[in-house]
Amino acid sequence: MAFLVDANVIIRFLMGTPEDQFSKSIDIFKSIEEAKIDVYIMDTVLMEVFFVLTKFYKIPKKIVIDDLKAILLLDGVINSDKALLVEVLNVIKEKNIDFVDAQICVKKRLQNFDAISFDKDILKC
Repeated sequence: MAFLVDANVIIRFLMGTPEDQFSKSIDIFKSIEEAKIDVYIMDTVLMEVFFVLTKFYKIPKKIVIDDLKAILLLDGVINSDKALLVEVLNVIKEKNIDFVDAQICVKKRLQNFDAISFDKDILKC
């Protein structure tokens, strides 16, 4: 059985607070890294973590992106769209656009979609 990981678990792990939840999150991520448990990280959860860390905690985008990519690449993360999500994070870093726009860009490029949008950031890809 695979588990769905909520944003708060990832945020506690990356932020190190509060202590009791941080300690539990370390155990969880150790199990994920060692593939003792399988987890699926939804794109919406990844987006929420990115938003909270960059907007609320004011962590630089590059650091958040590198941390999220490292988490996605853990052995126990079983997303079938890992490569797509990693590329979304790369596009955010390269083009300085938001998560959803980056996701549209990547799906457009890698999965042959066309995009309908009034958002000029979509054109950046």
